[in-house]
Amino acid sequence: MKIKNKYKILIYIIIGLALAIRLAYIIKMPYTEKQHDVEPNGNGLSYIFTIYETGHLPEDNIGQHYHPPLHQIICAMFLKIISIFNTDVNFMCESLQFVTLIYSMALVFIIYKILQELYIKEKYKILAMIVAAFHPTLIILSGSLNNDCLCLTLTIWTILRLIKWYKNDNIKNTILLAIITGLCVMAKTSGAIVAIPIMYIFLLKLYRKVKKSENKVLVIKKYMYLFIFFGCISLSIGLWYPIRNYIEFGQPILYVMDPHNSDLYVGNYTLWQRFLPFSSEINQMYCDPWNQYNIPIFLLKCSLFGEYSWNTNGAFENLYVVSILANIYLIIQTIYCIISQMMNKTKRNKQWKIAFLLLFIFNIFSYITMNIKLPYGCTMDFRYIASTVFTGTMFVIFEMQSIKQTKIIYYLITTLTVIMCLSTDTILLLSQV
Repeated sequence: MKIKNKYKILIYIIIGLALAIRLAYIIKMPYTEKQHDVEPNGNGLSYIFTIYETGHLPEDNIGQHYHPPLHQIICAMFLKIISIFNTDVNFMCESLQFVTLIYSMALVFIIYKILQELYIKEKYKILAMIVAAFHPTLIILSGSLNNDCLCLTLTIWTILRLIKWYKNDNIKNTILLAIITGLCVMAKTSGAIVAIPIMYIFLLKLYRKVKKSENKVLVIKKYMYLFIFFGCISLSIGLWYPIRNYIEFGQPILYVMDPHNSDLYVGNYTLWQRFLPFSSEINQMYCDPWNQYNIPIFLLKCSLFGEYSWNTNGAFENLYVVSILANIYLIIQTIYCIISQMMNKTKRNKQWKIAFLLLFIFNIFSYITMNIKLPYGCTMDFRYIASTVFTGTMFVIFEMQSIKQTKIIYYLITTLTVIMCLSTDTILLLSQV
């Protein structure tokens, strides 16, 4: 019990440090810096302020930046509260970073709840919580005013509700799962990818119930009604916006905006050049969406530093190298763990391994598809596949729990994770704006 309490105290410390480092980042980083889609006076912020000032959505889909409005509505409601105390526009815009901070901290707690629901051993929870608390992508998203952090948080929250539903498929859990799923799509259209693991778990549950039941017809009817009930709620919440835009503006349901920006266009490079995982671009510190085109190298760097160049004046070159090398090892280790676990015949958490794999694969697939259809520097950003941080970490933990001699490997992975996070976070916090 004492050992267990020590782990709990350590987790509380990690959560406290997660809050501290996010606060430090958003205090240091002005809302005008390191942003996507919400540049000062750009569509993103005008979207929020239109809702704040008028109480309704912009009158055209361009003013809506082609994004569902959940994040913007939340921000507008937050501004209503802030305006009671201060109506200065710069202050109000700066304060919006606390909204994404709340999303980011909620994500940390949700990941911890998932670890509890899957009965992960205490020491392995520590590794997952270190990733949740300190992974640089999650730090950057905590101060990003767009909808990526909300979509990621709701995606992982949907997974938590799915686990709870699998354990107890009553009406309450079905409604909660449906609501969170719908909100995930309402946050960002790409959130619909969470439907893949949901569909798998639903069908698996139906199969196992039918297999055990003597009255198979009754069981099938029960779950078909339950699935239809789930669909009615989730689709009503998630699809009203694209259906509205189709009716109002003739915009396709699955519309994705083409930036039509020649400065960011990389379609003149071959797919071989863009997807070959070896490129001289690794020698260039940080990311440059205007001049870089190689996706694996861009992802490698972007997962640590975002789609930005950081003004370090050469002071952190060694830390940069350390971060990159540690990241390479952890990526290779993660891929190995995924392959190992899918070949492992152990039944423990088997359904969740498959569910996480489906989320992982389809997230990567949609990302690759987007980069082929929309070959721009901006579409290479790691934020589009940020959920792989969670799914990849879970496979590493599953692997650690399934092999006997894990102490050396566990401490190696944990140490390198800490080194990667601390090295990168130091650059994020100490570099000049």
